[in-house]
Amino acid sequence: MLGMSPLEFDQILVPIAQQLSHRANDILDLREAATQRNDPGHCVCCYFKLLGGSQGSTQQATTPLRLWLEKHLEVVARDPNQRELQRIPVDLQSDSIGGYCDQVMRAFHENRVYHNIPAIKLSFQFKESSCIA
Repeated sequence: MLGMSPLEFDQILVPIAQQLSHRANDILDLREAATQRNDPGHCVCCYFKLLGGSQGSTQQATTPLRLWLEKHLEVVARDPNQRELQRIPVDLQSDSIGGYCDQVMRAFHENRVYHNIPAIKLSFQFKESSCIA
């Protein structure tokens, strides 16, 4: 999907927009954040807003979007001095953004490699090789 045009990305969003027209603002926000590569966390937030309270057919329609986000986003862990500690792939197979974030935080909390670090900052970022042209 490298070099994907915004029009090609729209093909992922069209089935979602058809089923969730009342979520048009979230869909447009997600499209802007993804095509401009300016706010990966907002992409994830919008994804879970679209998924929230959805029925089976909507979850099917959002699967290509989930796969796209998982391919193009990652979670980055940094120490208090902003040194990068680790990058982990995004896996959005969760019911809510809160559940997903708890899962990621728990994974770092339980990782003994980081037990001497007083604070770890987690953030989403676009993978360096990922782009929408």
